[in-house]
Amino acid sequence: QGSKQLLNNYPVYITSKQWDEAVNSSKKDGRRLLRYLIRFVFTTDELKYSCGLGKRKRSVQSGETGPERRPLDPVKVTCLREFIRMHCTSNPDWWMPSEEQINKVFSDAVGHARQGRAVGTFLHNGTSYYEGTEHPGAQDEVFNRGMQDGSGD
Repeated sequence: QGSKQLLNNYPVYITSKQWDEAVNSSKKDGRRLLRYLIRFVFTTDELKYSCGLGKRKRSVQSGETGPERRPLDPVKVTCLREFIRMHCTSNPDWWMPSEEQINKVFSDAVGHARQGRAVGTFLHNGTSYYEGTEHPGAQDEVFNRGMQDGSGD
């Protein structure tokens, strides 16, 4: 299906269309590219129910119930890291993110997925998250504020 393998020795694929979208939308920024690739390579659920890169130690006595969060698939994570480095190295006009920045992109992606902010995902009750996140009246507020800045008269 026109899949592009990111790196030869990793079983990680995205479609050519996804690749084009990622590259065209990233504005030569390695972090942005990574953000897109994470979204294509991991499902929202994988992100949501993971503990990210598993770096942060959580106390066992926190009494949390529910499924234990596992780190993201290390094969995919390593593949994406390597790929970003390789891509930015072979395209010097691209901005190469540091190790910390790469880690942050991953943890941000997990945070967004947990909040239901991953692009194009739907809540389980069938309504898209765009409805329901708007606070009623939030738009009126913006609208009114524009009217009151005195430029109208």
